[in-house]
Amino acid sequence: MAVTIEITYFNSIVLAGGQTGYSNAGSPGTHTPGVYHIEENRIKGEFNGKQMDLGARAHVVNERYKEHKRPNAMIHSGIFNARTDFNELNQFPVGEEITRAVDISHGSIQKLYAEETNLNIFQENKVSRALIDKDMIFTAEGVGITTAGKRVISQITPYTGKYGISRNPESFAVFGNRKYFADKDRGVVLRLSGGQGGGQGLTPISNAGMKDFFKDHLVLCDNIYGSYDEQKGKYVISLQGTLPSNNTIATSSNNLPVLSNTGQNDYRTLCYDDRVQGWTSFFTYKPTFGLSNNNEYYTFNGPDMYKHYSVQSARGSFYGSTFADPSYVKFVFNDQPSVTKTFTTINYEGSTGWAMDSMSSVAEDYSGLGMNSDNLQQAYKIPKEGTIADGQTIGFIKKEDKYFAEIRNKDGDVFKDNSHFNTSGVKGYYVDVTMQYYNPTENSNAAKKELFAIGSEVISSSK
Repeated sequence: MAVTIEITYFNSIVLAGGQTGYSNAGSPGTHTPGVYHIEENRIKGEFNGKQMDLGARAHVVNERYKEHKRPNAMIHSGIFNARTDFNELNQFPVGEEITRAVDISHGSIQKLYAEETNLNIFQENKVSRALIDKDMIFTAEGVGITTAGKRVISQITPYTGKYGISRNPESFAVFGNRKYFADKDRGVVLRLSGGQGGGQGLTPISNAGMKDFFKDHLVLCDNIYGSYDEQKGKYVISLQGTLPSNNTIATSSNNLPVLSNTGQNDYRTLCYDDRVQGWTSFFTYKPTFGLSNNNEYYTFNGPDMYKHYSVQSARGSFYGSTFADPSYVKFVFNDQPSVTKTFTTINYEGSTGWAMDSMSSVAEDYSGLGMNSDNLQQAYKIPKEGTIADGQTIGFIKKEDKYFAEIRNKDGDVFKDNSHFNTSGVKGYYVDVTMQYYNPTENSNAAKKELFAIGSEVISSSK
């Protein structure tokens, strides 16, 4: 005897032959054994009602049908229009031209970035761009003319240069018409820029004084995180992995982390500034992601997000830890590196309170064996402005909003009495200088201290 139940499918009939009920109502194939469905082709099941076309039926079995991955191909769905509620995002009609592929010899596609009516395609070993909703027609002279086209992804044109994004799409960051990313396989950091008149191209920004550094360090990275700091106008990149270092991070007596002078042994975080076209600084923090929003810069440390340059945060504090060491700025005086010089003075522009913590140089090795540590020359420390010793000013002297001091060579102290008045200077091809803010722990929430510029007077010598 047939049993009548509520029909959960339009235009279907439930026949007798088993128990009624569903383990998942509305889902064919999940009914209990003995309940069958028969599709009909008349609307509402009316006798002599309007028929529906059921379409083609497949009768060929593909024994090798399975998932097939194409790492160099792209596919797009139908369109979506929020104004008219037209939604075809779930449609991928194979009969239409909805796929585009790039050359598989350049590796898999790692990153796609849409920029107005262009699509930037980042493969492991190549960077290309594709037109969106337009075609490029070339004249007999080879001049391109852009016209509207039916294809969503049109011609794909590679950028000049054998560079890609390797397998590190996390290194990608963008600001305006400039895109930044790292190519681990080739040991370079790149900028993809586009301007008016088609002035676009790839530039290895790692060549700006840091070519050897990135060549040595990128290959050792497990992750390369990139972000753009809109507030300071800098591309920040963090190289993370087992990186070479002669230093470690110890702890002070109050269990606060103490950062060594030269960096960390498992990561390097540094930034590139387009305004000076160079790498301007290393940083202490180790981010796992970063972004800018409303001219504010944020980074993530694991699941936690931190706001940078916050006046509420203690100076020298990163990710909840306050570093006990004073703040340092390290740099190199390296003008005319092939000429031996004597550095006699040092001057800086910035906030009051900076001191010169160290200055050292490797002098010429007259044995002809090149540089060696036996010829290391060092200068005495120069205290902050206003420091007095033996009735004499030994710190920086302020003149016209600039600070000056003379350099005293430790090896030039003929009396070996740590004389404050020896001004022999430091001799060498270059000098490493460390500037220190004298006591940042006196008031951790004090106004920021700035160092705008620093220089030195030198005397060139024939030897």
